[in-house]
Amino acid sequence: MTVLRPSRPRQALAALALVLAAGAGHAAGLDIHADADARDVGLPLYPGAVKRAEPGSDSHSGAFSFGLWGDSFGFRLAVASYRSDDGVEAVARFYRDALARYGPVLACTGVHARARGHDGQDDRDKPVSCDGDSVEAGGHLFKVGINRAQRVFQVKPAGDGAACTLVRIEMHSTD
Repeated sequence: MTVLRPSRPRQALAALALVLAAGAGHAAGLDIHADADARDVGLPLYPGAVKRAEPGSDSHSGAFSFGLWGDSFGFRLAVASYRSDDGVEAVARFYRDALARYGPVLACTGVHARARGHDGQDDRDKPVSCDGDSVEAGGHLFKVGINRAQRVFQVKPAGDGAACTLVRIEMHSTD
């Protein structure tokens, strides 16, 4: 799983919000936070885990939340990255159990599935799939939910411990 980080996300998002709000009588909003945590994803924090900082920095750049909405649509993304001294398997077990409260957990660990073809139907309400996602050897990738409301967890070895990323994606529209 790769998280894309645009070079100037605040400026681009502000411009997008202005464009969306330009129509008279239409409401739109933008919400950006650089301090997202496990609660924003809707998951508990692994005991003893600490936010991962960017190497050589005091910044927690692996944590943010972004929301955009208008009259007939909405999108929310929250990402939080952590480091634990515990091993990958212990962290994976904890989050697999935590994700289960949202439905059946899909394990994409070791899966090299092909991406789904589009069948012409609305895919937003279909269960999540691995869609070719995988994780490096020794790690785990779990997904739960439906395409428009999902949570994703990835953990991989990091030194003597584990590094994990928690993601929440929500989309809604009236069409």
